[in-house]
Amino acid sequence: MRRHTALILLGISSLASAQNTLEVSDTVAYELDEFEMTGFAAPKAAVSSAPLRVVNQQGLLKQGVTDVSDALHRMPGVNLRDYGGAGGVKTVSVRGFGASHTGVFYDGIPLSDVQSGQIDLSRYSIDNVGSVGIVIGDNDDIFIPARMAASAATVSISSLPAVDRTELTAKMRVGSFGFYNPFLRVGTPLRENAALNFVGEFTHADNDYPFTLVNAQTVTREKRTNSRMNSGHAELNFLLPPTPSSTFTAKVYYYNNSRQLPGPVIYYNNVSHEHLRERNAMGQLQYQTPLSSLLSLKGGLKFNYAASLYHDENGKYPGGVLDQNYYQREYYATAALLYKPAGHWLLDYSADYFYNNLNSNLKSDSRPYRNSILQSLTAKYAGRGLTVMARLLGSLYYNGAKAGTPARNASRLSPSVSLSYQPVREQLLFLRLSYKNIFRMPTFNEAYFDHLGSTDILPESTDQFNVGATYTLRRSGILSLGTVTVDGYVNNIHDMIVAVPYNMFIWNMVNLGKVRTYGVDVTAETTITPGQNHDISLSLSYSYQRAMPMTNPESSDWKKQVAYIPRNSGSASISYENPWANISFSGTGVSERYTTNNNLPATRIDGYMEFGLTLWRTFQLKSHSLDIRADIQNLFDKQYYIVARYPMPGRQYKLTLTYKL
Repeated sequence: MRRHTALILLGISSLASAQNTLEVSDTVAYELDEFEMTGFAAPKAAVSSAPLRVVNQQGLLKQGVTDVSDALHRMPGVNLRDYGGAGGVKTVSVRGFGASHTGVFYDGIPLSDVQSGQIDLSRYSIDNVGSVGIVIGDNDDIFIPARMAASAATVSISSLPAVDRTELTAKMRVGSFGFYNPFLRVGTPLRENAALNFVGEFTHADNDYPFTLVNAQTVTREKRTNSRMNSGHAELNFLLPPTPSSTFTAKVYYYNNSRQLPGPVIYYNNVSHEHLRERNAMGQLQYQTPLSSLLSLKGGLKFNYAASLYHDENGKYPGGVLDQNYYQREYYATAALLYKPAGHWLLDYSADYFYNNLNSNLKSDSRPYRNSILQSLTAKYAGRGLTVMARLLGSLYYNGAKAGTPARNASRLSPSVSLSYQPVREQLLFLRLSYKNIFRMPTFNEAYFDHLGSTDILPESTDQFNVGATYTLRRSGILSLGTVTVDGYVNNIHDMIVAVPYNMFIWNMVNLGKVRTYGVDVTAETTITPGQNHDISLSLSYSYQRAMPMTNPESSDWKKQVAYIPRNSGSASISYENPWANISFSGTGVSERYTTNNNLPATRIDGYMEFGLTLWRTFQLKSHSLDIRADIQNLFDKQYYIVARYPMPGRQYKLTLTYKL
């Protein structure tokens, strides 16, 4: 008990936090201006020393994006896991790393799931998102929580900010397969520079979409069953600047989802009785203030509670019913000090402490818990045409279990360095180079799950190397913006955690795997203005990923493609904004994948291309506005799978009406 108390005090003594850290929110005071030449500024993603992609609210609309996972799926190097239908679990992984290697931050504070290590992005409404971004490696913004440096890639979701006037947004979205989604956002100023807003939404979907089932020579038309979903989400945000140069924000968030689980498609058996109830509540506080002309402070606190209640009325269980309930909690504190001496240097020290625990109704439950302390020291030089950043992250993890054997403790020092260089001042060409070493602690499922987890497994260790270039075109004629990026990379994973059979009936988590991934990411964006009030925007992305198991040359999976990772993937969108009706056409596609590392023909999943069409227009009604938007997803009714035996919906329609006061 003394040791745990000491750990808690040590963590609290070095608290830290951050606003949005992918530079998707307002620029903080210490940041340098963007590179500017004759009135033209290079986008921050172009000058970043690590691959960075950010899409704001207007960009999401132009690309016809329908949810947060869809926005990320269109970014290069990102792989999506989607089990189909509205409300289906959606997670993302980056450049061959598993989804547990991707950290997700909501308004500057980390989202967590210590049980699975993966964040379900379907929980976060696109209607309240101001921007979505991802950085692969380290962020150029060094005034961040230490925890943000502890992942191979970081996703940042920025909600719409509180405003200094009364606002009301009411939205109703209806669509195919019994889908409807009312949304309400209300904001009001409280006093000078203080604001409060409320966000609430409800989503219902029957998800009974049809699909084609092929069994040898027999082809039948089926429907997904046991797929109904009801979910609700409410959020309260508070903004108060205690002084003109300080900010204080608070957020309370609640999510509740009750859904049937259709399960995988199995020949001659389309019956499922599984049900999952998920609840998530969290509250967070953030504070930022300058301490002097050279020193600034950020701090934050968060509490998170999540419950996962699984119910299955399958007759094969004793008593005919299986109930498995899991409850997890996190207490989080973070603080960062930024020092800006004279010249082009910036120095940051950040420290985070968080405590996690998990309990369930299983007889084998050991009630595990973990104390974690992360500290980072970062130096950054940002001169004319040159940016260099170096960071050292120290990690301490102390595991315990109130019943049974705890997992191993772990400690590690993880270095990273990145560089961006502009070789010719007159050209907006930037070269970048980065390296990052990081490791991932085993999730509670991997360490403790009944008859599967192992308390002896070690953390996964990763090394990331990236070299890239970005070029931004000057404004010229009708061309108002154009940026091209190319990045090549090599990633190595050591002590990869995999499940292997101990015998026919029992599997165990062990450290067996080594994986090497190399690839190329390419993006291109441009905006053309052929006339007043007419804009044409084009966006392209392409990724090549070669992810190879490298554990044993004698193994059948040696240098094959890692399961579920396509070698080729890409997306494209074109939008035309005009005074009559705006239109966007988009497409996303991936090549073939395999469900196992052996790449056997029987485990092959066909590649696919999916297209979407969006029409929208805003009608101005004095001080009010009415937006009408129509979406057609999977325009050509393509049947495809992202996860094997979980068919995705075919053609579907959505109509959205938005009233703003």
